[in-house]
Amino acid sequence: MLGLYIHVPFCAKICDYCDFHAFPAPEWLKLEYLDLVSREVSVFAERHPGVFSRVETLYVGGGTPSMLTPDQMARFFGIFSAAGLDFGRLKEATFEFNPESCDGERLAVARECGITRASLGLQSLHQHLLDRVGRHHDVQTGKRALDLLLSRKNLRVNADLMFDLPGQTLNELLEDVEWLAGSGVGHISLYGLKVDPTRRLGIRVSKGLETIDEDLYAEMYLKSVETLEKCGFSRYETSNFARGGEESLHNLNYWNRGEYLAFGPSAHGFYEGVRFYAPERYAKWREYVKNGCPREGLTLDSLTPEDVAAEYVQLSLRTKYGMRLQTLENLGFRAPDAVLEKWVSEGFAELSEGVFRLVGKGWIFMDTVVLDIYSKME
Repeated sequence: MLGLYIHVPFCAKICDYCDFHAFPAPEWLKLEYLDLVSREVSVFAERHPGVFSRVETLYVGGGTPSMLTPDQMARFFGIFSAAGLDFGRLKEATFEFNPESCDGERLAVARECGITRASLGLQSLHQHLLDRVGRHHDVQTGKRALDLLLSRKNLRVNADLMFDLPGQTLNELLEDVEWLAGSGVGHISLYGLKVDPTRRLGIRVSKGLETIDEDLYAEMYLKSVETLEKCGFSRYETSNFARGGEESLHNLNYWNRGEYLAFGPSAHGFYEGVRFYAPERYAKWREYVKNGCPREGLTLDSLTPEDVAAEYVQLSLRTKYGMRLQTLENLGFRAPDAVLEKWVSEGFAELSEGVFRLVGKGWIFMDTVVLDIYSKME
């Protein structure tokens, strides 16, 4: 499967924890961005004739894609149609909304242009928590945006929640999880807060002005998983939960090591066996595009057999489908029985019919398990 990701780097306000490439932008800069994306896409289409006709999933992320005006959104989607993307044959087309810029007009444009899935960044349903991490919206705006998305027929809806926020209690998190699970959404993404020491929240933490109870992390995650499963949501990836048939096809393609094109500043792609990403900062990306998108302007990562095997171990163990030992052997490597049996005996994983999967607290210590397997592969 071939996917397509486009990064829209604009936000009305940068959250205190955010480490994505995003920034507030005046209207003229949004128009310039559309022109630059159009040029970047055109160059790629010329170099790879017919490639956009093979795309099966689309994801528009950011930043905040819904920061674009309805007219700008229509122009944005037109860029990809002109390059050969057939929205009618896509298996899935996702667009990210933030609550404060999710309205009927933008949603209508998105639907008319072929969007079949919306992802809404709620993060919390407690106002004091939104305030402490610098979110731009309030709780009622978030709920209104969710109601709007859920009111549209044949639109799949995902909502994001965060946990281990400063001042957040376990009960507050579980209240959010239960409310959202009963709201009508088919998919919930649940992310633990990662504190970047260079961001506003991280600086406050380092100065002792804010505290995060890291001891609650494991309990919050495991209790949330338990609650979601009781509500009919299956964990199919460490941070993603869905009702039957509501899984994100685009993201599954990532975890299955499928290929995907990528456009916009800092966008990461994987095509013809090479991982690549564009310049992260907008100014450098602008220069890269204006210079004709030279290959040397990208950061390229050609994968060795060891890299491919490492990726397979890491990505497969993120999912409920687990790591198939035969697939690893087909890549030229094997995981020693003693290593796998150790994690099984400690209750962190299970091994059945040639598939090694994480269970219980294994999901919390996933990175440790992955590193152990990778470092001892033969």
